[in-house]
Amino acid sequence: MAGEYSRELSTKVFRGACRLIQLGFKQGGTAGYGMRRMLIDQSGERKALLKIGEQKSLQTDRVILVPGPEEEVKTVRAMYHAFVEEGKSEAAIAESLNHAGILTDFGRRWNRTTVREVLTNEKYIGNNVYHRTSFKLKQKHTRNPEDQWIRVEGAFEGIVDRTLFLQARELFLARSQRLTNEELLEKLKLLLHNHGRISGILINESEGIPSSAAYRSRFGSLIRAYTLIGYRANVDFTFIEVNRRLRSLFPEVIQNTISKLISLGARVAKTSDAGIFLLNDEIRVSLVLCRQRTTQAGASRWDIRLDHGLRPDLTIAVRMDHTNEAVKDYYLLPSIDMTWDHLKRRKGDEVLNGARPDRLHLAEANGIYLDTYRYETLERFFELSQRLPVDTCV
Repeated sequence: MAGEYSRELSTKVFRGACRLIQLGFKQGGTAGYGMRRMLIDQSGERKALLKIGEQKSLQTDRVILVPGPEEEVKTVRAMYHAFVEEGKSEAAIAESLNHAGILTDFGRRWNRTTVREVLTNEKYIGNNVYHRTSFKLKQKHTRNPEDQWIRVEGAFEGIVDRTLFLQARELFLARSQRLTNEELLEKLKLLLHNHGRISGILINESEGIPSSAAYRSRFGSLIRAYTLIGYRANVDFTFIEVNRRLRSLFPEVIQNTISKLISLGARVAKTSDAGIFLLNDEIRVSLVLCRQRTTQAGASRWDIRLDHGLRPDLTIAVRMDHTNEAVKDYYLLPSIDMTWDHLKRRKGDEVLNGARPDRLHLAEANGIYLDTYRYETLERFFELSQRLPVDTCV
């Protein structure tokens, strides 16, 4: 019943997000170079620009995209003109931007990937796009076909001419569609021969070869493409793919948790620290995903990171199952009980499974001192977060 409740809640949250998208509001993520996030109230009046990492504090407020500083807008338009009209590559555009001392919205140097992101994102012509990827309970994280995307045209004020954007899109499509699978793999083999190794970053930064995203789309994953050309590196590719999948899953997990808290009447404010949010203006909560790994003996292990530097009052450790695609259970770990000295006092002189002061190494069963904090669902946490009148508590 808990699983069915979670599925129903996931469906309701998704429908709510789709409705907000169709109304022209932005759902999560950064604005991107040349754009800014604008906070508006329930009547549509603009309130303030949000900086990177800032979140709205009122449930009735919404976020839209607006053009950024004029210099950034001019730079974005110049990038499109250089790509479409001058025939410059993404790498050449990045080199010219770096030479001019222009940095990305995160204050970093440009590269082929960041330029491509600007040249392919529909938000620059004012379109609001959602549901490009999805992760439903007990299912895999998937890239959805374009006909399943939620797209609202003209939701925001665009900063790039629509005709110019479509011309750029045609160039990208022509570049990838004219190559067969065999030709793609040959280019990958040549890259391996020239560098002695290959990686997603190296693919994205190399001229004359499609992006790593093109290989993922064509072959399902980079690992599959590597296998087809017989590439075997001394790297645990499974570990890399799992981490990538968990990174893409993390925003959805934390957003679903926050949405549930808000639906129960709690006040939630996200902080600039990843995975940290303030509950009811009182409790700092840290949410972390814990990858399952298998030992040589076939036993399951999980590493829980306790980031004491962020000073959370409670850490929610989400343990993944053996596939690392679905949630196994949760540990609600209060910081007052998770100090190193406190844990050693409760376990005597034994160090918990060889853990460091900032980590816990968990097995399937961990004894009463840790499994006391284990829950099948987050219902107990949601119950604790609800505000009750004083006379009800007495």
